[in-house]
Amino acid sequence: MKEITAEIKKEIEDMILDYYAEECEIDRDEITMDADPQEDLGGDSLMFVELIEMASEKYDIDVKLQSVGKYMLKAPLNTMQDVVDVFCKIYQYGNDIVNL
Repeated sequence: MKEITAEIKKEIEDMILDYYAEECEIDRDEITMDADPQEDLGGDSLMFVELIEMASEKYDIDVKLQSVGKYMLKAPLNTMQDVVDVFCKIYQYGNDIVNL
């Protein structure tokens, strides 16, 4: 397990919010942490997959979509805070996220 610092968590949050703002063509300042990524922002599951690939490259994380998918069955992503939280867990646990 990797340790996650406040700095890394902030980087992850910024990466996610910047990505959603660009892809959904909305101002980043309009995105709240309780916004639903699909209903409120117009995002889709392919965006989440692309974010996983971006994070994997940026932070040298070895994680399979299958592992993340199994984890998400237990912890669905209903808010942007959920998205940030799961990416922090992906950073920390990689494929072991499925065991949480």
